[in-house]
Amino acid sequence: MDVLKAWQEILSPENVLTEESNLTTVQTGTFATKQRILAIIRPGDRTEVQECVKIANQYQTPIYPISCGKNWGLGSRVPVADNCVLMDLGRLNRIIDYNEKLAYITVEPGVTFQQVYEYLRDIKSNLFLSVIGGSPYASLIGNALERGDGIGPNGDRVKSICAFEVVLPTGEVIHTGFGRFTHAKTTSLSPWGVGPSLDGIFTQSNLGIVTQMTVWLTPIPKYYQSFNCLIKDHHSLEKVIDIIQQLMLQGVIQENCFNFWNCYKVLAREGRYPWQMLGGKTPLSLQELKGVEPWVATGDLYCTSQEQAISLQKIIEVALPEDIAQIVFTDQEHNEPFNLTLGVPSDINTKSTYWRKKIKVPNHIDPDRDACGVIWLCPLFPFDGQQLVTALNTIESIIKFSEFEPNIAINCSTSRSIKMFIAIMYDRLELGQDQKAMECHNQLLEFLMNSGYIPYRLGIQSMSCLSTSDNNYNQLLKNIKQELDPNNILAPGRYETS
Repeated sequence: MDVLKAWQEILSPENVLTEESNLTTVQTGTFATKQRILAIIRPGDRTEVQECVKIANQYQTPIYPISCGKNWGLGSRVPVADNCVLMDLGRLNRIIDYNEKLAYITVEPGVTFQQVYEYLRDIKSNLFLSVIGGSPYASLIGNALERGDGIGPNGDRVKSICAFEVVLPTGEVIHTGFGRFTHAKTTSLSPWGVGPSLDGIFTQSNLGIVTQMTVWLTPIPKYYQSFNCLIKDHHSLEKVIDIIQQLMLQGVIQENCFNFWNCYKVLAREGRYPWQMLGGKTPLSLQELKGVEPWVATGDLYCTSQEQAISLQKIIEVALPEDIAQIVFTDQEHNEPFNLTLGVPSDINTKSTYWRKKIKVPNHIDPDRDACGVIWLCPLFPFDGQQLVTALNTIESIIKFSEFEPNIAINCSTSRSIKMFIAIMYDRLELGQDQKAMECHNQLLEFLMNSGYIPYRLGIQSMSCLSTSDNNYNQLLKNIKQELDPNNILAPGRYETS
Protein backbone atom coordinates (compact mmCIF):
# COMPACT_ATOMS: atom_id res chain seq x y z
CA MET A 1 0.00 0.00 0.00
CA ASP A 2 1.29 3.45 -0.93
CA VAL A 3 0.21 4.91 2.40
CA LEU A 4 2.35 2.41 4.30
CA LYS A 5 5.37 3.25 2.16
CA ALA A 6 4.83 6.93 2.85
CA TRP A 7 4.74 6.30 6.61
CA GLN A 8 7.84 4.07 6.37
CA GLU A 9 9.78 6.90 4.77
CA ILE A 10 8.92 9.15 7.71
CA LEU A 11 9.18 6.66 10.58
CA SER A 12 11.48 3.91 9.19
CA PRO A 13 10.10 0.41 8.50
CA GLU A 14 10.50 -0.88 12.10
CA ASN A 15 7.91 1.66 13.26
CA VAL A 16 5.27 0.66 10.71
CA LEU A 17 3.99 -2.74 11.81
CA THR A 18 1.87 -4.95 9.57
CA GLU A 19 2.69 -8.46 10.83
CA GLU A 20 -0.43 -10.47 11.62
CA SER A 21 0.79 -11.32 15.13
CA ASN A 22 1.14 -7.63 16.01
CA LEU A 23 -2.26 -6.76 14.56
CA THR A 24 -3.97 -9.66 16.33
CA THR A 25 -2.57 -8.44 19.65
CA VAL A 26 -3.92 -4.92 19.32
CA GLN A 27 -7.25 -6.10 17.94
CA THR A 28 -7.82 -8.09 21.15
CA GLY A 29 -9.65 -6.59 24.15
CA THR A 30 -11.29 -7.80 27.33
CA PHE A 31 -14.57 -8.41 25.49
CA ALA A 32 -15.53 -9.49 21.99
CA THR A 33 -14.48 -7.08 19.23
CA LYS A 34 -14.66 -7.37 15.44
CA GLN A 35 -12.74 -4.27 14.37
CA ARG A 36 -9.88 -4.92 11.98
CA ILE A 37 -6.70 -2.84 12.27
CA LEU A 38 -4.77 -2.31 9.05
CA ALA A 39 -1.38 -1.42 10.54
CA ILE A 40 0.36 0.13 13.54
CA ILE A 41 2.41 3.31 13.19
CA ARG A 42 4.75 4.52 15.94
CA PRO A 43 5.84 8.16 15.63
CA GLY A 44 8.65 9.28 17.93
CA ASP A 45 7.96 12.98 18.34
CA ARG A 46 5.42 15.68 17.60
CA THR A 47 6.84 16.43 14.14
CA GLU A 48 6.45 12.79 13.12
CA VAL A 49 2.88 12.83 14.45
CA GLN A 50 2.18 15.83 12.20
CA GLU A 51 3.67 14.14 9.16
CA CYS A 52 1.73 10.94 9.82
CA VAL A 53 -1.51 12.90 10.04
CA LYS A 54 -0.80 14.68 6.77
CA ILE A 55 -0.15 11.34 5.06
CA ALA A 56 -3.40 9.96 6.50
CA ASN A 57 -5.24 12.88 4.92
CA GLN A 58 -3.45 12.46 1.60
CA TYR A 59 -4.43 8.80 1.35
CA GLN A 60 -7.81 9.13 3.11
CA THR A 61 -6.78 6.53 5.69
CA PRO A 62 -8.33 6.80 9.18
CA ILE A 63 -5.99 6.68 12.18
CA TYR A 64 -6.80 5.90 15.80
CA PRO A 65 -4.35 7.30 18.39
CA ILE A 66 -3.59 5.47 21.63
CA SER A 67 -1.15 6.37 24.38
CA CYS A 68 -0.19 3.13 26.17
CA GLY A 69 -3.27 1.00 25.40
CA LYS A 70 -4.18 -0.02 28.96
CA ASN A 71 -7.83 1.05 28.71
CA TRP A 72 -8.96 -2.36 29.98
CA GLY A 73 -12.70 -2.93 30.26
CA LEU A 74 -13.41 0.04 27.98
CA GLY A 75 -11.74 -1.10 24.77
CA SER A 76 -8.03 -1.61 25.46
CA ARG A 77 -6.34 -0.53 22.19
CA VAL A 78 -9.18 -1.39 19.83
CA PRO A 79 -10.58 1.47 17.67
CA VAL A 80 -14.28 2.26 17.61
CA ALA A 81 -14.52 1.88 13.82
CA ASP A 82 -13.29 -0.84 11.50
CA ASN A 83 -10.27 -0.55 9.17
CA CYS A 84 -8.30 2.08 11.07
CA VAL A 85 -4.54 2.35 11.41
CA LEU A 86 -3.47 2.41 15.05
CA MET A 87 -1.20 5.31 15.98
CA ASP A 88 0.78 4.19 19.02
CA LEU A 89 2.18 7.24 20.86
CA GLY A 90 4.20 5.20 23.36
CA ARG A 91 7.54 6.45 21.98
CA LEU A 92 6.61 10.02 22.98
CA ASN A 93 7.67 9.40 26.58
CA ARG A 94 9.54 12.49 27.74
CA ILE A 95 8.96 14.49 30.91
CA ILE A 96 9.17 17.99 29.45
CA ASP A 97 9.04 20.22 32.52
CA TYR A 98 8.70 20.06 36.28
CA ASN A 99 8.26 22.70 38.97
CA GLU A 100 8.44 21.80 42.66
CA LYS A 101 7.28 25.15 44.02
CA LEU A 102 4.28 25.51 41.72
CA ALA A 103 3.56 21.76 41.82
CA TYR A 104 3.21 20.71 38.20
CA ILE A 105 4.73 18.34 35.67
CA THR A 106 4.52 18.47 31.87
CA VAL A 107 4.58 15.17 29.98
CA GLU A 108 4.09 13.47 26.62
CA PRO A 109 1.47 10.73 26.03
CA GLY A 110 3.87 7.82 26.46
CA VAL A 111 4.73 8.85 30.02
CA THR A 112 3.25 6.40 32.53
CA PHE A 113 2.17 6.73 36.14
CA GLN A 114 5.09 4.53 37.14
CA GLN A 115 7.52 6.77 35.26
CA VAL A 116 6.29 9.90 37.02
CA TYR A 117 6.36 8.16 40.40
CA GLU A 118 9.97 7.06 39.89
CA TYR A 119 10.95 10.51 38.67
CA LEU A 120 9.48 12.22 41.74
CA ARG A 121 11.01 9.59 44.04
CA ASP A 122 14.47 9.91 42.50
CA ILE A 123 14.59 13.70 42.84
CA LYS A 124 13.20 13.40 46.40
CA SER A 125 10.23 15.58 45.55
CA ASN A 126 7.77 16.65 48.24
CA LEU A 127 4.95 16.20 45.73
CA PHE A 128 2.98 13.23 44.47
CA LEU A 129 0.83 12.45 41.46
CA SER A 130 -2.72 11.19 41.92
CA VAL A 131 -2.46 7.67 40.45
CA ILE A 132 -5.14 5.29 39.20
CA GLY A 133 -6.29 1.92 40.47
CA GLY A 134 -5.36 0.48 37.08
CA SER A 135 -2.00 -0.40 35.60
CA PRO A 136 1.06 1.58 36.74
CA TYR A 137 2.08 1.48 33.08
CA ALA A 138 -0.99 3.31 31.83
CA SER A 139 -0.57 6.73 30.27
CA LEU A 140 -1.14 9.83 32.37
CA ILE A 141 -2.33 11.79 29.32
CA GLY A 142 -4.47 8.90 28.10
CA ASN A 143 -6.24 8.73 31.45
CA ALA A 144 -6.74 12.49 31.54
CA LEU A 145 -8.20 12.67 28.03
CA GLU A 146 -10.72 9.97 28.93
CA ARG A 147 -11.63 12.11 31.97
CA GLY A 148 -10.44 9.22 34.05
CA ASP A 149 -10.11 9.17 37.80
CA GLY A 150 -7.14 9.38 40.08
CA ILE A 151 -7.03 8.54 43.77
CA GLY A 152 -7.03 11.31 46.36
CA PRO A 153 -6.58 15.07 45.89
CA ASN A 154 -6.42 16.20 42.26
CA GLY A 155 -7.94 12.85 41.35
CA ASP A 156 -10.67 14.50 39.29
CA ARG A 157 -8.14 14.69 36.51
CA VAL A 158 -9.72 17.26 34.20
CA LYS A 159 -9.71 19.81 37.04
CA SER A 160 -5.93 19.62 37.31
CA ILE A 161 -4.68 19.63 33.72
CA CYS A 162 -3.85 22.43 31.31
CA ALA A 163 -1.45 23.64 28.60
CA PHE A 164 -2.31 21.15 25.87
CA GLU A 165 -0.16 20.84 22.79
CA VAL A 166 -2.48 19.46 20.11
CA VAL A 167 -1.89 18.18 16.59
CA LEU A 168 -5.10 18.87 14.68
CA PRO A 169 -6.48 16.36 12.13
CA THR A 170 -4.98 18.50 9.36
CA GLY A 171 -1.48 18.33 10.86
CA GLU A 172 -1.43 21.85 12.28
CA VAL A 173 -0.40 22.42 15.92
CA ILE A 174 -2.05 24.58 18.58
CA HIS A 175 -1.29 25.32 22.23
CA THR A 176 -4.19 25.89 24.59
CA GLY A 177 -4.66 28.35 27.44
CA PHE A 178 -1.88 30.88 27.88
CA GLY A 179 0.37 28.63 25.82
CA ARG A 180 -0.66 30.44 22.66
CA PHE A 181 1.10 33.60 23.87
CA THR A 182 4.85 33.96 23.37
CA HIS A 183 6.80 33.94 26.67
CA ALA A 184 3.64 33.54 28.80
CA LYS A 185 4.68 32.87 32.43
CA THR A 186 1.44 31.16 33.52
CA THR A 187 0.96 28.57 30.78
CA SER A 188 1.19 25.65 33.21
CA LEU A 189 -0.74 27.39 35.99
CA SER A 190 -4.15 28.16 34.51
CA PRO A 191 -6.52 25.96 32.49
CA TRP A 192 -8.39 28.88 30.97
CA GLY A 193 -6.00 31.44 29.54
CA VAL A 194 -7.92 34.40 28.18
CA GLY A 195 -10.84 34.26 25.76
CA PRO A 196 -12.69 31.06 24.78
CA SER A 197 -11.11 27.93 26.29
CA LEU A 198 -10.53 24.99 23.96
CA ASP A 199 -9.07 22.37 26.31
CA GLY A 200 -12.40 20.64 26.84
CA ILE A 201 -13.04 19.84 23.19
CA PHE A 202 -9.94 17.63 23.11
CA THR A 203 -11.06 15.38 26.00
CA GLN A 204 -13.34 12.45 25.12
CA SER A 205 -13.25 13.51 21.49
CA ASN A 206 -11.74 12.86 18.08
CA LEU A 207 -10.81 16.47 17.33
CA GLY A 208 -7.07 16.39 17.93
CA ILE A 209 -4.04 14.41 19.11
CA VAL A 210 -2.65 15.74 22.39
CA THR A 211 1.14 15.45 22.32
CA GLN A 212 1.90 17.35 25.53
CA MET A 213 0.02 18.32 28.70
CA THR A 214 0.67 19.81 32.13
CA VAL A 215 -0.70 17.99 35.17
CA TRP A 216 -0.85 19.47 38.67
CA LEU A 217 0.68 17.62 41.60
CA THR A 218 -0.19 17.44 45.31
CA PRO A 219 2.09 18.08 48.32
CA ILE A 220 2.81 14.97 50.37
CA PRO A 221 0.78 15.63 53.54
CA LYS A 222 2.52 16.32 56.83
CA TYR A 223 0.11 13.82 58.35
CA TYR A 224 -1.99 11.24 56.54
CA GLN A 225 -4.74 9.12 58.03
CA SER A 226 -7.16 6.67 56.46
CA PHE A 227 -10.33 5.20 57.90
CA ASN A 228 -12.57 2.29 56.99
CA CYS A 229 -16.27 1.73 57.62
CA LEU A 230 -18.07 -1.61 57.47
CA ILE A 231 -21.64 -1.13 56.25
CA LYS A 232 -23.97 -4.07 56.68
CA ASP A 233 -26.78 -3.42 54.17
CA HIS A 234 -28.39 -1.02 51.68
CA HIS A 235 -30.43 0.71 54.39
CA SER A 236 -27.26 1.70 56.22
CA LEU A 237 -25.51 2.48 52.95
CA GLU A 238 -28.16 5.06 52.09
CA LYS A 239 -27.65 6.80 55.43
CA VAL A 240 -23.86 6.79 55.19
CA ILE A 241 -23.94 8.22 51.66
CA ASP A 242 -25.99 11.20 52.83
CA ILE A 243 -23.77 11.77 55.88
CA ILE A 244 -20.60 11.70 53.78
CA GLN A 245 -22.16 14.11 51.30
CA GLN A 246 -22.69 16.67 54.05
CA LEU A 247 -19.18 16.15 55.45
CA MET A 248 -17.74 16.75 51.99
CA LEU A 249 -19.93 19.78 51.37
CA GLN A 250 -18.64 21.23 54.65
CA GLY A 251 -15.02 20.45 53.73
CA VAL A 252 -14.41 17.91 56.51
CA ILE A 253 -13.56 15.26 53.89
CA GLN A 254 -11.92 16.43 50.66
CA GLU A 255 -13.57 15.73 47.34
CA ASN A 256 -12.45 12.51 45.68
CA CYS A 257 -11.18 11.15 49.02
CA PHE A 258 -13.98 8.75 49.97
CA ASN A 259 -15.05 5.49 48.29
CA PHE A 260 -17.54 2.67 48.76
CA TRP A 261 -16.74 -0.89 47.60
CA ASN A 262 -19.20 -3.74 47.74
CA CYS A 263 -18.14 -7.15 49.02
CA TYR A 264 -17.65 -8.58 45.52
CA LYS A 265 -15.27 -5.81 44.53
CA VAL A 266 -13.27 -6.41 47.72
CA LEU A 267 -13.07 -10.16 47.02
CA ALA A 268 -12.14 -9.65 43.36
CA ARG A 269 -9.18 -7.51 44.39
CA GLU A 270 -7.58 -10.81 45.40
CA GLY A 271 -8.12 -12.01 41.83
CA ARG A 272 -9.49 -15.45 42.66
CA TYR A 273 -13.00 -16.90 42.39
CA PRO A 274 -13.73 -19.64 45.02
CA TRP A 275 -14.06 -22.40 42.43
CA GLN A 276 -13.25 -25.25 44.79
CA MET A 277 -15.59 -24.12 47.56
CA LEU A 278 -18.50 -23.73 45.12
CA GLY A 279 -17.77 -26.89 43.17
CA GLY A 280 -17.24 -24.96 39.95
CA LYS A 281 -20.64 -23.25 40.04
CA THR A 282 -21.31 -19.62 39.20
CA PRO A 283 -22.23 -17.01 40.25
CA LEU A 284 -21.03 -16.48 43.80
CA SER A 285 -23.82 -15.25 46.10
CA LEU A 286 -22.75 -14.09 49.54
CA GLN A 287 -26.40 -13.44 50.29
CA GLU A 288 -27.08 -17.17 49.95
CA LEU A 289 -23.88 -18.25 51.72
CA LYS A 290 -23.66 -15.73 54.54
CA GLY A 291 -26.99 -13.91 54.53
CA VAL A 292 -25.31 -10.54 53.99
CA GLU A 293 -23.66 -8.53 51.22
CA PRO A 294 -21.78 -5.82 53.12
CA TRP A 295 -20.01 -2.73 51.81
CA VAL A 296 -16.65 -1.32 52.83
CA ALA A 297 -16.14 2.43 52.74
CA THR A 298 -12.73 4.08 52.84
CA GLY A 299 -11.84 7.70 53.50
CA ASP A 300 -8.51 9.53 53.43
CA LEU A 301 -7.51 12.59 55.44
CA TYR A 302 -4.62 14.67 54.10
CA CYS A 303 -3.63 16.91 56.99
CA THR A 304 -1.03 19.49 57.94
CA SER A 305 -0.68 18.09 61.45
CA GLN A 306 -1.73 15.26 63.74
CA GLU A 307 -3.86 17.75 65.65
CA GLN A 308 -5.86 18.53 62.51
CA ALA A 309 -6.34 14.81 61.85
CA ILE A 310 -7.58 14.22 65.40
CA SER A 311 -10.07 17.07 65.08
CA LEU A 312 -11.42 15.72 61.78
CA GLN A 313 -11.57 12.21 63.21
CA LYS A 314 -13.79 13.40 66.07
CA ILE A 315 -16.17 15.17 63.68
CA ILE A 316 -16.44 12.05 61.50
CA GLU A 317 -16.99 9.72 64.46
CA VAL A 318 -19.82 11.89 65.76
CA ALA A 319 -21.41 12.10 62.30
CA LEU A 320 -21.31 8.32 61.71
CA PRO A 321 -23.16 6.51 64.53
CA GLU A 322 -21.92 3.04 65.51
CA ASP A 323 -25.24 1.41 64.64
CA ILE A 324 -24.80 2.12 60.91
CA ALA A 325 -21.02 1.99 60.44
CA GLN A 326 -18.08 0.47 62.31
CA ILE A 327 -15.15 2.89 61.85
CA VAL A 328 -11.46 2.07 62.17
CA PHE A 329 -8.83 4.82 61.78
CA THR A 330 -5.28 3.99 60.70
CA ASP A 331 -2.46 6.48 60.96
CA GLN A 332 0.32 7.21 58.49
CA GLU A 333 3.01 4.83 59.69
CA HIS A 334 0.87 1.76 58.95
CA ASN A 335 0.27 2.76 55.31
CA GLU A 336 3.80 2.85 53.91
CA PRO A 337 5.39 2.18 51.52
CA PHE A 338 2.82 0.86 49.03
CA ASN A 339 -0.08 3.26 49.15
CA LEU A 340 -2.12 4.24 46.12
CA THR A 341 -3.57 7.16 48.06
CA LEU A 342 -0.10 8.70 48.38
CA GLY A 343 0.80 8.32 44.71
CA VAL A 344 2.49 4.90 44.72
CA PRO A 345 1.19 3.04 41.62
CA SER A 346 0.41 -0.64 41.97
CA ASP A 347 -1.10 -3.57 40.07
CA ILE A 348 -3.00 -4.71 43.17
CA ASN A 349 -6.42 -3.63 41.87
CA THR A 350 -5.89 -4.94 38.33
CA LYS A 351 -5.63 -8.45 39.75
CA SER A 352 -9.43 -8.34 39.85
CA THR A 353 -9.51 -8.76 36.06
CA TYR A 354 -8.55 -12.42 36.67
CA TRP A 355 -11.51 -12.96 39.04
CA ARG A 356 -13.23 -15.71 37.04
CA LYS A 357 -10.04 -17.17 35.52
CA LYS A 358 -8.81 -20.60 36.67
CA ILE A 359 -5.15 -19.71 36.29
CA LYS A 360 -2.75 -18.14 38.73
CA VAL A 361 -2.52 -14.37 38.39
CA PRO A 362 0.75 -13.85 36.50
CA ASN A 363 3.51 -11.50 37.59
CA HIS A 364 3.06 -9.57 34.36
CA ILE A 365 -0.62 -8.70 34.31
CA ASP A 366 -2.17 -8.49 30.84
CA PRO A 367 -5.94 -9.08 30.72
CA ASP A 368 -6.02 -8.85 26.91
CA ARG A 369 -3.38 -11.56 26.48
CA ASP A 370 -4.92 -13.84 29.10
CA ALA A 371 -8.51 -13.68 27.82
CA CYS A 372 -9.84 -12.02 30.96
CA GLY A 373 -13.42 -10.88 30.46
CA VAL A 374 -13.93 -7.33 31.71
CA ILE A 375 -16.62 -4.80 30.75
CA TRP A 376 -16.93 -1.50 32.59
CA LEU A 377 -19.86 0.88 32.96
CA CYS A 378 -19.29 4.29 34.55
CA PRO A 379 -22.55 6.16 35.31
CA LEU A 380 -22.72 9.48 37.16
CA PHE A 381 -25.28 9.94 39.97
CA PRO A 382 -26.50 12.81 42.12
CA PHE A 383 -24.91 12.54 45.58
CA ASP A 384 -28.17 11.33 47.09
CA GLY A 385 -28.47 8.11 49.08
CA GLN A 386 -32.07 7.29 48.21
CA GLN A 387 -31.59 7.73 44.46
CA LEU A 388 -28.41 5.73 44.42
CA VAL A 389 -29.67 2.79 46.50
CA THR A 390 -32.90 2.61 44.48
CA ALA A 391 -30.89 2.39 41.26
CA LEU A 392 -28.43 0.01 42.89
CA ASN A 393 -31.20 -2.51 43.60
CA THR A 394 -32.06 -2.69 39.89
CA ILE A 395 -28.40 -2.77 38.81
CA GLU A 396 -27.65 -5.68 41.13
CA SER A 397 -30.72 -7.60 40.03
CA ILE A 398 -29.80 -7.26 36.33
CA ILE A 399 -26.25 -8.49 36.98
CA LYS A 400 -27.33 -11.40 39.19
CA PHE A 401 -30.02 -12.46 36.71
CA SER A 402 -27.27 -12.57 34.07
CA GLU A 403 -25.30 -14.87 36.42
CA PHE A 404 -22.42 -12.55 37.21
CA GLU A 405 -21.32 -11.03 40.51
CA PRO A 406 -22.28 -7.35 40.98
CA ASN A 407 -18.75 -5.93 41.25
CA ILE A 408 -19.44 -2.29 42.14
CA ALA A 409 -17.53 0.70 43.50
CA ILE A 410 -18.70 4.23 44.21
CA ASN A 411 -16.34 7.21 44.17
CA CYS A 412 -17.39 10.41 45.94
CA SER A 413 -15.76 12.59 43.32
CA THR A 414 -17.42 15.85 44.37
CA SER A 415 -19.82 16.97 47.09
CA ARG A 416 -22.66 17.03 44.54
CA SER A 417 -22.12 14.02 42.30
CA ILE A 418 -20.76 10.52 42.64
CA LYS A 419 -19.36 8.07 40.11
CA MET A 420 -20.29 4.41 40.05
CA PHE A 421 -18.00 1.80 38.55
CA ILE A 422 -19.76 -1.38 37.48
CA ALA A 423 -17.52 -4.25 36.35
CA ILE A 424 -18.74 -7.39 34.63
CA MET A 425 -16.00 -9.99 35.17
CA TYR A 426 -15.83 -13.34 33.39
CA ASP A 427 -13.60 -15.79 31.51
CA ARG A 428 -13.54 -15.12 27.76
CA LEU A 429 -12.52 -18.74 27.11
CA GLU A 430 -15.84 -20.02 28.50
CA LEU A 431 -18.25 -20.66 25.65
CA GLY A 432 -21.01 -18.07 25.34
CA GLN A 433 -19.69 -15.76 28.08
CA ASP A 434 -18.72 -12.92 25.73
CA GLN A 435 -22.27 -12.68 24.41
CA LYS A 436 -23.83 -13.13 27.83
CA ALA A 437 -21.68 -10.40 29.37
CA MET A 438 -22.40 -7.92 26.57
CA GLU A 439 -26.13 -8.57 26.86
CA CYS A 440 -25.86 -7.79 30.58
CA HIS A 441 -23.94 -4.60 29.75
CA ASN A 442 -26.59 -3.54 27.25
CA GLN A 443 -29.43 -4.09 29.73
CA LEU A 444 -27.59 -2.06 32.35
CA LEU A 445 -26.85 0.73 29.91
CA GLU A 446 -30.46 0.86 28.77
CA PHE A 447 -31.68 1.08 32.36
CA LEU A 448 -29.18 3.81 33.23
CA MET A 449 -29.89 5.91 30.15
CA ASN A 450 -33.67 5.62 30.58
CA SER A 451 -33.36 6.55 34.26
CA GLY A 452 -31.29 9.66 33.53
CA TYR A 453 -28.01 8.35 34.94
CA ILE A 454 -25.79 8.97 31.95
CA PRO A 455 -22.27 7.48 31.94
CA TYR A 456 -19.61 10.14 32.33
CA ARG A 457 -17.15 7.97 30.42
CA LEU A 458 -17.73 5.37 27.71
CA GLY A 459 -15.98 2.32 26.37
CA ILE A 460 -15.92 1.54 22.67
CA GLN A 461 -18.80 -0.87 23.33
CA SER A 462 -20.98 2.05 24.48
CA MET A 463 -20.13 4.83 22.02
CA SER A 464 -23.24 4.21 19.94
CA CYS A 465 -25.50 5.14 22.88
CA LEU A 466 -24.76 8.86 22.56
CA SER A 467 -28.16 9.87 21.25
CA THR A 468 -29.29 13.16 22.77
CA SER A 469 -32.41 15.28 22.55
CA ASP A 470 -30.44 18.48 21.87
CA ASN A 471 -30.13 18.46 18.09
CA ASN A 472 -28.52 21.90 18.07
CA TYR A 473 -25.71 20.65 20.31
CA ASN A 474 -25.24 17.59 18.12
CA GLN A 475 -25.08 19.73 15.00
CA LEU A 476 -22.54 22.07 16.57
CA LEU A 477 -20.27 19.11 17.36
CA LYS A 478 -20.63 17.84 13.79
CA ASN A 479 -19.81 21.30 12.42
CA ILE A 480 -16.67 21.48 14.56
CA LYS A 481 -15.63 17.99 13.45
CA GLN A 482 -16.20 18.87 9.79
CA GLU A 483 -14.15 22.06 10.14
CA LEU A 484 -11.23 20.44 11.97
CA ASP A 485 -11.30 17.06 10.23
CA PRO A 486 -12.86 17.47 6.78
CA ASN A 487 -11.65 14.02 5.66
CA ASN A 488 -12.81 12.28 8.87
CA ILE A 489 -9.46 10.59 9.32
CA LEU A 490 -9.10 10.93 13.10
CA ALA A 491 -10.69 8.24 15.30
CA PRO A 492 -14.02 7.97 13.45
CA GLY A 493 -16.91 7.06 15.75
CA ARG A 494 -15.16 8.08 18.97
CA TYR A 495 -17.66 9.89 21.26
CA GLU A 496 -19.79 10.91 18.29
CA THR A 497 -23.48 11.61 18.79
CA SER A 498 -26.07 10.09 16.50
